[in-house]
This record gives sequence, structure tokens and C-alpha cells, in this order.
Amino acid sequence: MAVKPVKTGKKATNGKIRKGIVRYVLAGCGGRGTSMFGIPLATEFPNSASLVGLFDLNAKRMAASAEMIGDANLPQFTDYDEMLKKSGCDAVVVSTRDVSHAGYIVQALRAGKMVVSEKPLCVNAEQARQIVRAQQETGGTVFVTHNARYGAAETMVHKLLHEGAIGEVLTMTFHELLDRRHGADYFRRWHRNKSNSGGLLIHKASHHFDLLNWWAGSKADWLSAQGGLRFYGEKGPFHGPRCSACPHAARCEFHIDLFANDKAKKLYQQAESEDGYVRDGCVFDPGIDIEDHASLLYRYANGIQVTYSLHAFSPLEGYIISIEGTKGRLEFNTLKDTAWAFGAVTTPGMEKMKGETLRLIRPGKGVEDVPVERLAGGHGGADPALRADFFGRPLGSAVTERMAPLDQAVQAVLIGAAANVSIASGQPIRVQELLNGC
Repeated sequence: MAVKPVKTGKKATNGKIRKGIVRYVLAGCGGRGTSMFGIPLATEFPNSASLVGLFDLNAKRMAASAEMIGDANLPQFTDYDEMLKKSGCDAVVVSTRDVSHAGYIVQALRAGKMVVSEKPLCVNAEQARQIVRAQQETGGTVFVTHNARYGAAETMVHKLLHEGAIGEVLTMTFHELLDRRHGADYFRRWHRNKSNSGGLLIHKASHHFDLLNWWAGSKADWLSAQGGLRFYGEKGPFHGPRCSACPHAARCEFHIDLFANDKAKKLYQQAESEDGYVRDGCVFDPGIDIEDHASLLYRYANGIQVTYSLHAFSPLEGYIISIEGTKGRLEFNTLKDTAWAFGAVTTPGMEKMKGETLRLIRPGKGVEDVPVERLAGGHGGADPALRADFFGRPLGSAVTERMAPLDQAVQAVLIGAAANVSIASGQPIRVQELLNGC
């Protein structure tokens, strides 16, 4: 692939930014964009970054975002081209609906702007090719905020593997479990249609594929996948129009109340009145077309073989990871509390099990539990660590190994895209062939 990689020690820009503070515009003012990027850019990095504007197609959502950020006077744009021309920004943070990432990234590159995009980079291989071609034409810079790289345990796994703690890596197994609170929520919103999100194998699993790529230090070669929709969607016992107008609310364990307080009711109703976005769709809607479970078998160019699975209806949430090498085994298991998510479906006793373990098992050396630092902040401290890397350092600082540039972000999407093709066709896929023409 002819993506021009960003090299350590080079400026993480396309040469358009001069000395001083980098001026960002937030494109996409939903909850994630506002909390992860908008508020921190406006308040946390006065010496290296500033927020100079907002863009969203929904003016009411954007106004609410500005209020949450604490600056109602922030310039607000509903026209993306106008924003690029008039905001005075150096860079765009893209945090819109997944399917729209590619278009906004390409436009920003052609306007001479640096891009920092929320994951996933895009939702299919064609969009990936469009972005790669735009980067080739402009020489611009794109990063994707793959925050899973910033978890303390995930970073330690990378360190141990690259220090040779288990010798040459031969196989990796990664089981992702989403519970019936967090997992179910993907089936209430726009994510539940593959045309919007690429399905969970791109929207959610791109995090994990990026981690595996990072740990393996290679690109996926051959892949075969299976998956389906067996729990949510039309498989459900009944369905209604949405939770707030459902005749089955009293007997549905997946019913949620978005309007539990007046403030929430006002915000949701304002946003919905502008663009029709429904936040409490029925998880048993027959129109859902993404998989709720999938299994992949794939191989890297360096020979490492991976077994990956995802389930979105588990009674618990977390990772179950094992990595086998010529000198031993590395295990990383984590069980997470999802009390923050919508819904009331719980598994009694789970609170006693939550936590994570990182363990080395080596012949002749025994079993060693590796201590992992506990970090404060979103996603186990990963979010603030990522922001510090991207926004908290002087302009021209060296790109760190945890920052995901375009060539690496493309690879995270390609595995999910190849899996979608394999599931639909029933055939194995040569992953890198999806980039033919770039």
C-alpha cells in the first residue's frame, strides 16, 4: 500500500501549520465527540491546542455541545465547506457517524487540513481506498484515535512481546464479550445497520484488530469468517416501534427510559426534532442487519495465526486473550463493569469478578502475574493518555508508537471489511487485495 507513513520525529502535519497552538474544529458534536474531544480541547491544552469551532448537521445538537463545552460563542457551522474556509482551523477532529468519516476526511485533506478521526477510519474497503488516494494526492496527514493502544495492560502486552518475553509469537486468540447492556446498545442506534457502521466487526472490532496488528507488527494476509444475527433483530420474542412508545415495555428486559429526568428529555427531544435520530430503538427490530456474533480465523504476513470472536449478548463483558510463543504463553483477561450503559440487564455477582489479570506462563520459569498500573479516566485511563499524546505536546513533537497513522488505521478496517465479505460470500479472502487500485 502506498500510504505515506508518518515517521517518528517528523511534524504530525501536512506542512500547513506554522509555529504555535494547533487550531482544531470538532466535526460531530454527539456525546463522544463532545466529551472526548470538545471539552478537553477547550480546557486542557492551553499551550498546544485550541478549539476554534464546531460542525454538525444538527444545529440543536451543536448548540447543546457548545453549552456543555462552556462556550456558547464558539463558531458553529452546519456547512462543512464553509467551516473549512472560514473557521481558521489547522486540523479537523472527525467524530461523526462512521459512514460519513471518509467524506469529511477527504474534504479536509484537500483543503490542506490535518485530520484526527475517531475510530473506525471508515466503514468499508472502498472508503479506505478513497482516503488513501486523497492522502497520496495531497501528502496530508491522518491519524485515528485507537484508544485501546493506550490501556495500561494493552501497552504492557506490547512491551512484553517486543522484549521477547515469550519468544517468537506463533498464535493469538482474542475473544471479545459484550454484555446485554453495552452490547445491546449497538442494536438501538444507527450502528445496527451495516450501511452506517460497517457492523460490529468494523465499528467495534477495529479496536481489537488494531491491537492485534500492533502486537503482531505485521499485516493480515489470509482470512476466513463466519457470523450472524441470532439473538437480536427478528430473533426476539416481540418488537415495538421504540422503547418510549412500546406496548411490551413492562415485560421486556431490554426496555430503557431515556427520559428519566427533564434535562435528558429536553436534550434528546431537541436533537430528534432536528434530524429524527432515535436513541432508543427496539433491539428486536426486524430491520437490524448487523451480526451479533462472529468468528474469524486469519493469518499475518509474518506467519502469526489469529483466532478472533465477538459476542454481543454475553452475560459478562471483557476480553479473554492468549498469546502463544516459542518460549511461553501470555494471558490477558479482563472483566468490565458496564453500569454506565443504558439498560437494566445485569448478572448478579459480576461485581465480584471485575478486574484484569496479565500473566506470563513459561516452561522452566513458572507462572508470573505481571503488575499493571491502574489509571484514572475514560476507558481505564486510555482516553486521557491518548489526548495527551495527540493534543498535549508541542507542535513538531515526535510521533509516539501508540499514535495510529493512516497506514495502520487502514489495516484495522481491512480485517473487518474482509470478514464482512467472507461472511457474505462464504469464501476466504486475501485481505490486502481489498486495497487494489491504490
